[in-house]
Amino acid sequence: MRIFTFLIFLFCTTSLLGQHRIAIYDVERDPSSSSLLDDVSSYIVSFYASDDRFIVIDKVNSQLIADEQDRQKSEEFIDGYIVAQGAQEGFDYCYYPKYYKKDKLLSVKVYDVAKGTVISEESVELKKSILGTPKDMKASINKIVDKININCFEIRYEVLRCIDKKKKAAAKELLFAIGYNQRAKKDDKYDIYILSEEKVGNRIIERKDIIGTAKISEVQDGNFSTLKVNNGGEEINAALNSGKQLYGSLSK
Repeated sequence: MRIFTFLIFLFCTTSLLGQHRIAIYDVERDPSSSSLLDDVSSYIVSFYASDDRFIVIDKVNSQLIADEQDRQKSEEFIDGYIVAQGAQEGFDYCYYPKYYKKDKLLSVKVYDVAKGTVISEESVELKKSILGTPKDMKASINKIVDKININCFEIRYEVLRCIDKKKKAAAKELLFAIGYNQRAKKDDKYDIYILSEEKVGNRIIERKDIIGTAKISEVQDGNFSTLKVNNGGEEINAALNSGKQLYGSLSK
């Protein structure tokens, strides 16, 4: 009875906090691919580990899915299988990474368990080192997850204001709402952008307008960093002075 009461309390607390329960599956890869790819799931887990908006279920074993895939040979069946398993385990979202050796592509599918659908699929080409192993894999995965966070959860990292000691026409340094808790590192490069809307037929579509670039010169603490503007300083300064909200996303 106590365990049941605790589970109900945990569920209610989680709901009130607005946390997402996400399950990270083991990466699906060809056995002949580099064993370094086995770290993909761990990198995704570490991306969310310090973010209190998420509860991460570490590296769900995907062997059962691999077995079903061998039998069924149907992607639609596997999608349904993952959603059903997610519902049974009480997940909100399932992340399923897969490496396509022929195209050197790493893909991550995100399943919304309640809706029973794939709500995002992002991919990136993994470059090879001179030894033939994946190069800059962690940075590539961070870019994928950054896109997923925007597409699925509308998580954006805000540029708050100029912090230049002297006021100038062009912004030189910016206060950025990202820190150790979001895995920010010195010299990470970001595109600075504003959001606009375009009407396409009967739909209103959000568009990202890049107005400059910057890189992190200092990670201040768990939640804030300093950005040094590389270009677009005048446009950035004008946008901030006019009250527009600016954001930063990892540069390609």
